[in-house]
Amino acid sequence: MDQSIVKGSLLGIVAFFFMALFGVLTKIALEDGSFIWVSFIAYLTATLILAPYVLKQGLTYLKSNHYGLLLGRAIFGTLASFVYTVSIHYIPIVNSTLLFNTAPIFIPILTVLFLHKSISKNVWWAVLLGFVGIIIIIHPTASIFSQTGNLLGLLSGISLAIAYLMMKILTNTDPGVRIIFYYLGIGTLLQLPFLYFYPMPPSHAIFYAFLSGISLVLAQITLVNAYRFAQASEIGVYQYTSIIFVGILDWLIWNNVPPVWDVLGVILVTLAGILIILKGNPNK
Repeated sequence: MDQSIVKGSLLGIVAFFFMALFGVLTKIALEDGSFIWVSFIAYLTATLILAPYVLKQGLTYLKSNHYGLLLGRAIFGTLASFVYTVSIHYIPIVNSTLLFNTAPIFIPILTVLFLHKSISKNVWWAVLLGFVGIIIIIHPTASIFSQTGNLLGLLSGISLAIAYLMMKILTNTDPGVRIIFYYLGIGTLLQLPFLYFYPMPPSHAIFYAFLSGISLVLAQITLVNAYRFAQASEIGVYQYTSIIFVGILDWLIWNNVPPVWDVLGVILVTLAGILIILKGNPNK
C-alpha cells in the first residue's frame, strides 16, 4: 500500500475509535444526566476546543459562499448525533452505533431522490443487503412504531446521510475545520434554548459529557486529517470499526454480549456499507 494510504487508514481508524469513545462516554453520562444537557455539554466542549484555532486564522476564515449548506449540515449533523444519544438510552449501544452508521446505506437512496443521479446495480444489491441486516437488528413487529430506540437509531442514520451529502458538496469549496466549527458551533446554539426545561446534571455526569465532547472533536479533526492522505472511499471502509470498538468497550465496562442474531445483523450492515463505499458511493 502507498504510504499516504496507510497514514490515512490509521488516522481513520483512530477517528472512528474516538467516535466509539464518544458514544460510550455519552452512555455513562446519561446514567444520571438528561439527553439535552449531555449533548449540549459535549458540543460546547468541542466548540471551545476548536475556537482558538479558528480565531488564530482570523474572522475571514469563517467566510463562505455556502452558508445555507453549512447551516443544513449543522442541523442534520446535530440531529443525527442527538437522536443517537437518545437511542442509547433505549437499546444496546452496539445496536445504536450500528444504526447510526447505516448512513452509507441511505446515501444512494437520497442521491437518487434529491440529486437525481443514477446508482449502479451493484450498489442497489448492497443497499438491499443492508436493509436485511437492519431488519434482523430491529426485528420489527406490528408495534414497530412503539420501538422508540430502534426508530431513533434509524433516524440518526438517515440524518447523518443527509449531513454527509451536504458535507460532500461543501468540501469542494470550504476547508474541513471550517465545516466542523460551523457544525459544532451551530449545534451548540440549537440546543441552548432547551436546557431551560431540564435540570442541570450532577458533576460526575458533566465530567463524562465533557470527556465525550473531547472525543467528538478529536474524532472530527482526526478524520479531516485522514482525508488529507487518502480518498473518502479508502477511509470510509473503516467506519464500521467503531461498532467493534463499542462492542469491546460495552463488554469490558458493562459485561454485555450481543445476541447471535444482532451479530449477524451487524455483519450484514457492515458488509453492505463497505460494498457501497467501494463500489459507487456518491459520497466518495
